[in-house]
Amino acid sequence: MGELAVTNTIERYFFSLNAKDPQGISVVCHFPHFRVMGNNNVYEWKTGDDLFLWFQNHVSDDGWGYSELGELSLEKFSDTKYHALVRFGRYQADGTIIGLYKSLYIVIFKDGRWGITGGSGSG
Repeated sequence: MGELAVTNTIERYFFSLNAKDPQGISVVCHFPHFRVMGNNNVYEWKTGDDLFLWFQNHVSDDGWGYSELGELSLEKFSDTKYHALVRFGRYQADGTIIGLYKSLYIVIFKDGRWGITGGSGSG
């Protein structure tokens, strides 16, 4: 059950990003939420609105239209924690590829639900 729920959480995260839905992001992430980016800068957000606003600013110069989940590999650390290796692409609305990226998401069960609590990535 845990592995399926974690996969579903990550898929819903991508769906919420593509729908430009900060409320959906709030449901599939835990806050505060952090990311260690490719330049080793650490970012932390208190809400889904904060995370999505940062994301929009981060990808706006690229003409981001949507992201697509590619590969997903899970490693179970406990009944309430998984690490997820995620490979994904970012695209412009017309399908032109912006780039391919990989990230490590930390997904935990807390407050009665699975959510991405943080991660590290190249994008």
